[in-house]
Amino acid sequence: MLLVSTKIWAAEVVGRVSLQGETFNFELSGQKNWDYDIKRIKEKNVSKIQLSVKPLEQASIEQIKNIENPFVKSIKVSQKSTDGKMLIEFILKDEQTETFDYLTDQPSKLIVDFYQAEALESDLKAPVKLDKPEKKIEAQKAKKNTAKKENLSNKKREPADVDFLRIDEPGGIETSIISKAGLYDGGDSQFSRFLMRENEYNEESIIRSESNYYLKFPILESDFSFWKKMKENPPLYEMATQKDTENKEARLLKTLFNKKRYFVFKKTYDWFEKKYPQSKYLEMLTFMMGDVLIELYKEEKVDAIYEQALATYMKALEKYPQSALAERTSLMTGMLAIEKSDYMSAIRKLNLHADNKNYKSKISRQYAQIGIAYSLSQLNKLDDALAVLNQIEKESKDPLVLASTAAYRGDFYFHAKKYDEAIATYDSSIKKYDIVASLFPSAFFNKMEAQFWRKKYKDSHLSALDFTKNFPTHAFAPYALTRVGELLDMMGADQAKSVGAFLETHFRYGDNPKTIVARLHLLSTRMKSMKLEELDETLKKMDTLAEYSQLENIDQFKTTMIADGFARRSDYKRAVAILSNFYQQNPSRPDSKQVTARIIRNINDDLKNLADKKEYKNLLKTYKEYADTWLKGQSRIDTDYLLGLAYENAGVYGVSIDKFTKTAERLNAIKGSPQEKIVRVNQYLPTTEGLELKIALNAFENKNFQQAYQTLEKIKNPLQLTEEEQVERIVLASKLYEQKGDTETSIRYLSELSRLWKGNPELALPAVTRLADMQTKQNLVQEAIATYKKSLDIMLKQEKPELRILSQVSRAYLDLLNKQNQGDEAKAMLTQIVQKLDPKLKLSEQKYQLGLLYFKSGEIKKAQQTWETITDSEDGIWKKLAQEKLQQSGWDESYKKHIKRIPAMSKLEGAK
Repeated sequence: MLLVSTKIWAAEVVGRVSLQGETFNFELSGQKNWDYDIKRIKEKNVSKIQLSVKPLEQASIEQIKNIENPFVKSIKVSQKSTDGKMLIEFILKDEQTETFDYLTDQPSKLIVDFYQAEALESDLKAPVKLDKPEKKIEAQKAKKNTAKKENLSNKKREPADVDFLRIDEPGGIETSIISKAGLYDGGDSQFSRFLMRENEYNEESIIRSESNYYLKFPILESDFSFWKKMKENPPLYEMATQKDTENKEARLLKTLFNKKRYFVFKKTYDWFEKKYPQSKYLEMLTFMMGDVLIELYKEEKVDAIYEQALATYMKALEKYPQSALAERTSLMTGMLAIEKSDYMSAIRKLNLHADNKNYKSKISRQYAQIGIAYSLSQLNKLDDALAVLNQIEKESKDPLVLASTAAYRGDFYFHAKKYDEAIATYDSSIKKYDIVASLFPSAFFNKMEAQFWRKKYKDSHLSALDFTKNFPTHAFAPYALTRVGELLDMMGADQAKSVGAFLETHFRYGDNPKTIVARLHLLSTRMKSMKLEELDETLKKMDTLAEYSQLENIDQFKTTMIADGFARRSDYKRAVAILSNFYQQNPSRPDSKQVTARIIRNINDDLKNLADKKEYKNLLKTYKEYADTWLKGQSRIDTDYLLGLAYENAGVYGVSIDKFTKTAERLNAIKGSPQEKIVRVNQYLPTTEGLELKIALNAFENKNFQQAYQTLEKIKNPLQLTEEEQVERIVLASKLYEQKGDTETSIRYLSELSRLWKGNPELALPAVTRLADMQTKQNLVQEAIATYKKSLDIMLKQEKPELRILSQVSRAYLDLLNKQNQGDEAKAMLTQIVQKLDPKLKLSEQKYQLGLLYFKSGEIKKAQQTWETITDSEDGIWKKLAQEKLQQSGWDESYKKHIKRIPAMSKLEGAK
């Protein structure tokens, strides 16, 4: 693997370039919110991908250029002056290289994948592309089979006997292992990059994924290999040439059959049968007539023709029970009924075959029993089906029949949704019969699904990879690789890894209906970073894709993926509207609870998002919008907590205390139970200690000091609080002691925190500033000065401190220094603040106060220079005050000059 790591555009932002299998991966990390633009252009017949991002450091630029890989010839970086961003150009090696860009959340990354495309684009204008790969395969198969039949027709051959189907003969029932498994020589044919490392596994991610929606993939039915071989090798009807008219007319029928002139054959057969009712050729022609009717049924899809075919076969069996074709035809009638899902008819016909004494020692009897067992399982008669398999195992000594029986037993358990039994059976069959792993893909695929729905996710992931490695060209391989991606996401692997599995599914299997689930996952993931025009096209594409999938409930899955995409964009209202509309149209779906639960989750996600942005009025408005509908009677605990935050911000402390108290009571009711962990992972809740602190803080603001003190005393384990909450607890305790008149204890609490705090200094700021204020009140001047200095030092190290707090601290500190006549120290303090923070905060007040210090000390020019940097647009009042001072200074100077011209006044001034 090619791997290059480099830091990009800031010390904390990291870039990573790697070649993973058949994908070139360009990855940026270190920002919470990504502002970027990506587009494809063509200049002078050269295709380029242009990525516009925040500027990179020069040292980093050199390291990402000219990375050797199969897709990108070179990487150029240039500065864009218009918007301050940097343009990264990837010069592609050919036009077949495609890109896929997406954002991940945990951790936050911007990723661009480059890969080779072979008709990957499912153009909305031509959705019929979805059918092409399978049609092409069928056409190739048909051509191959035709050539095979033509070669065989040149050979002399007797009418087929069913014994040619012996499974222990070379080229018999089973096709070769290679053709079953297929070959793939890609760069990572073992899919090693999709293995799940132990340190990636995250139990909380598993819990969160329980609320996601996953589709059930169809059961992979084990092939009836004998039936497949029978159809691939139909009997070759041969007829000796004689000179009589009857022979010529019989050979005419054979010619019509060979040339597939089935309608003409049918009419001619009826005529021949009436003309020669005792003809020796009727044995062959009657079986041939049954074959003709079956072929006509396949073309016309008319059940009446099918019934005619069965009647013809039964007529042939009744009239010619000793025919060499009788055994094959007898078995075939039952298997045809299975193909039509007419299982009762299949059981009757196959029982007739199994009970026929002529076939007692024939292997076809065991084939018939396998068909009977399968039909019983499809009729949900599991015990009867298993009993038939047990009988086969007692009677048969053929290793392949026994291996087949073992694999079918697993299939039957899986069909009956007895997943634990299915898993155990598949494992034992693989262990007992080596050939099961090679010839029965269901032993991996169905086991994968059984493990998935039994929540054995690690095992399911390994089974999915086993299936994909062993059978990469199997029709169900896209499903297995899709499940790999879903499982990676569920178990907590890096999101780039799961997205890589979905991309690989599309890359390998193209515009196949079985890749649609993976492609919906990809489009949903990409929605977060899409512009509006691309978003509209994507929604249309997702609708189109869903129409071409054959999976049950694909419409619900598509709707969920679209809603998730809007949730990733923080457009929760759109997500709720989409899910609500789907539910209203499909209220009786068996899994409709998933939709309603997702709606409630999106509403609470919206409330949490508004709380994080401190948009509490909108939070209450959003709650009111859904209070009488989706949120009425819902069981989530965090709704009350989020409402409590909003009422706390609004100053309605009585209501906020009620909401926090109700939240605490409901959490205490599930404390220590398995449900508690599920609730805490899926909902936005503080610790029990954090809730008690919230109640205490709100009680204090509500002037209920006794309740605040008693609630604060309930916090027995302060270390369970976050660092920010630990500071809040100390500050509240300090306020309560001050309220009780115990100022000494109040100051001691704050002093100890200030002295011993080892956490984030910024979080300790409220305690430090309060300590400085209290020291000032107690006339502890030197201590207060030292504490204010410490507060400012903390803020000066912040990238962008809160202006309100900065102004409050600088104002109090300045007042204290002025009272102590420490003007120089005051100037130095304000100068340091302005020089360090003004470019980020536009410090009008601090610049006014600094100018005022210069003004009062007679340094008018410095005052003027300082005040001139105050802009009108930032704060008009400080600019106005500065101008008034300067005007007053000018008037005073003129006044003094005028007075000096008057002798009496001049003497008076001199006396002063």
